[in-house]
Amino acid sequence: MQTGRNVDRLFKRKRWLLTLTYASVMGCTLGLVGYAFDRIVTNLSYRSVEKEIASLASNIHDNVEYKLATPGKIPADLYAKIPELCPIYLDCQTQREQKHHHILVNTDRHYASFIDTWGKTRATLGIYPNVPKPSLSSLENSRWDHFHDRSGKGYQQLTLEIHTPDNKVWGYLQVGRDLTDIHEYLNNIHLFLTIGIIASEFIVVIVSWYLAGLAMRPLSQSYQQMQKFTADAAHELRTPLATLQVIIENGRAEYEHLAPLTNWLDRIERQNIRIASLVNDLLFLSSLDCPDNKPSLEPCCLTEIVLDLVEEFAIPATAKSIDICSDLDPDGQIWIDGNSEQLYRMGANLIDNAIKYTPTGGKVAISLTQNLNDISFQVKDNGIGISDTDRKLIFDRFHRIESKSSPPQHSTGLGLAIVKSIVDIHGGQLTVWSQLGKGSIFTVKFISSLKIN
Repeated sequence: MQTGRNVDRLFKRKRWLLTLTYASVMGCTLGLVGYAFDRIVTNLSYRSVEKEIASLASNIHDNVEYKLATPGKIPADLYAKIPELCPIYLDCQTQREQKHHHILVNTDRHYASFIDTWGKTRATLGIYPNVPKPSLSSLENSRWDHFHDRSGKGYQQLTLEIHTPDNKVWGYLQVGRDLTDIHEYLNNIHLFLTIGIIASEFIVVIVSWYLAGLAMRPLSQSYQQMQKFTADAAHELRTPLATLQVIIENGRAEYEHLAPLTNWLDRIERQNIRIASLVNDLLFLSSLDCPDNKPSLEPCCLTEIVLDLVEEFAIPATAKSIDICSDLDPDGQIWIDGNSEQLYRMGANLIDNAIKYTPTGGKVAISLTQNLNDISFQVKDNGIGISDTDRKLIFDRFHRIESKSSPPQHSTGLGLAIVKSIVDIHGGQLTVWSQLGKGSIFTVKFISSLKIN
């Protein structure tokens, strides 16, 4: 189970997760809205350009079509009527680039060209884009066309079929527009949307962090109230339990001649001891969960602690005919900065669990090794093992492993939760390997900063 410090980190991670969730949803929403707005503006801009080109093409078509009597030929009087119309054999292109006088077509943006049925350009209006001449097949099959010239400038172009007064095909009229201003306008829109979405997302992240804090506040308060209730309840139970133990001992001394009564007192005492043990575990966990209650760390000799544990549990292991062994060298002492009482309790809980869940005739092996500053404490048994489902839950409070192959154990389900909390406080790492019917291996790894031989 998480210690108080780890629980705070857990709440912060959850708050960040909620923040990222809110921000992601709003970011996707803003992105979709921005994309839809961009598509709408882009489509409207191009439609406006198409209407502008179509209107200009219609105006030119109406002014010249009735004059074109012979297919592929432009009459001389049409040049007189439209002075800006330039035959292809004259170098009007250069002159138009140098002169900016009013013409039928706005030469800054528009152009027009007359192409005969053989695909040859006969005359132009405005500055024609620097592109390869169109093929006859493209003229016959194309109406609207979007392309770029050799310099990368974009154009939108409309191709119309022109007829003579007697309804013969004279050729084709191409009217186009330079899209530079449209592209600049759309690029400005893109830049505005990008900056707006980024700024909005930044604001959304800040607001999301605040809202996530509001959402997590009731949970944090509930957890703190639960911790306080557990600590208060456990503390209040200690006095009546101690009083009950005194009453049991006095009753046993006074009525020792009444065997049935002493048997009942023995049963009550066993249950009282179990409840007292549970209360002590809850108080101990509450003290570990309190972030302000930091344990005093001092140089501890892990070798002596483990040797004491082996000696202490030799009697209960022998009572179950379990072989408890260790390969510790009393002279090769291993030191660590820690709290000796908590480290002792950590090892005691691991060894006690190993003995409890190892059948008669089994074996429990305890090892303590050091490689440079890496310290490894390991408790190995050949007991009933732990299933994959239970392995994910064994460090949860009040979780107990039930097995048909072993008798029920009188356990509070807090031992491994205490072990995990102590390991977390000391900056260690706890791992478990287990297989049903083959046993379990609990490994605790610490990093020692002490240089003590």
